[in-house]
Amino acid sequence: MTDGRHLVTKLTIEELGKEGEDQARLILKDKGFNLTSPDWLAEKDGKWFQFEIKRKERFEPPPFEGHGLNINQIDRRIDLYKKTGMRPYLMIWEIKSDIWYGQWLDILESKESFVTKNNIKIYKLSNFGVLKI
Repeated sequence: MTDGRHLVTKLTIEELGKEGEDQARLILKDKGFNLTSPDWLAEKDGKWFQFEIKRKERFEPPPFEGHGLNINQIDRRIDLYKKTGMRPYLMIWEIKSDIWYGQWLDILESKESFVTKNNIKIYKLSNFGVLKI
């Protein structure tokens, strides 16, 4: 039987960090916290922003070509924006075309969209900008 210290020494720094984050998530959920995790939080010119990054295929018609995000993620990002002023930006790296698309989530929310059976809200491709990478 081992006391666990032997196992820890075999983990990489990244694995230890992930293990710690997983345990902290369980503790926080148990304490009643509603958790959300934007892919990136970034600061520029004294203002903070949240970024959601996806690598996916383009949604094909019907009703239109586009990209989207899970409704729960949208709701959480918009709620965080309203409460903190950290504006959410959605970035999509499209698999087949290798093109990066992006747009502010509040702008996408003001445009036409539809929800798939998997609770993904799809926004028209024409509402995204092409990012110069």
